[in-house]
Order: sequence, then structure tokens, then C-alpha cells
Amino acid sequence: MLAEETTFTMKKLQNDQVVVTLRSDGIVHVSFLPNTEITIEFQQVLLDMYNEITGGAKSLFVFDGGEFVSITKEARENAVVIEDSTPTKASAIVVKNLGQKIIADFYYKVNRPKQPYKVFWQFDKAIEWLHSAAAE
Repeated sequence: MLAEETTFTMKKLQNDQVVVTLRSDGIVHVSFLPNTEITIEFQQVLLDMYNEITGGAKSLFVFDGGEFVSITKEARENAVVIEDSTPTKASAIVVKNLGQKIIADFYYKVNRPKQPYKVFWQFDKAIEWLHSAAAE
């Protein structure tokens, strides 16, 4: 059974670009909808959603997305600037295709986050890693 099948939703926030869910295991699942462009302005919306769903407590995050999700250069650079003000303790990125993998790896190399960050092909492996990161 996959890790995502053994949990249930505690709280959910949604708009036309993203669904942010607090899972029963305490992990925040961020799922970007297809054709979403992450800009600096959208990052502020995300930050507000993350703080609302976590109550501002440092939490584990798993990210995935639909086709054609992108992040502007300015937003990539801003992510490092705002990182200390986010409730993110560790981030697992789940990719569905080579394009997403290349973008996620590029982000890590160019704008390296301060907290643990890892890219996965499988959702359940990402969840396992987050649980191990929480234990450290």
C-alpha cells in the first residue's frame, strides 16, 4: 500500500493554481495544478497558505505538480531570500517526467535551499524520506 493511501486529509486549502493539504501524518502536500507559473507574487500567496495550514510551525513538505508548471527566474532567486520565513523543515519534490526532474535539479544546484531537499520519481519514496528526515 502506498503511503498516500494510508493517510487522510486534516485540512485543505485550494485556489486555481494549487492545492495545499495537511495530511494526517503531519506532512504538507503541495500540488501545483497544470500550467501554473510560480512568480514572486504567487510565492506570497503560497507563504500565506503554508503558514495558515501549519500554524507557522516548521513542517515537512512534499511537492508535486501537473504538466507545464514553471517558476520564474525572479521567483527562484526570491525563494532563497524568503526561505527563513517559511514553515518548511524539509522538502521532497516528486517529478513525473524528465522535464520536471531537470527543473528540480537545476533549482537545487543554482538556488540551493538551506534545509533538506530531495527529488523523487515516486510519491511513496518521498514520504518515506520525509519521515526519516523528521527523525534526524
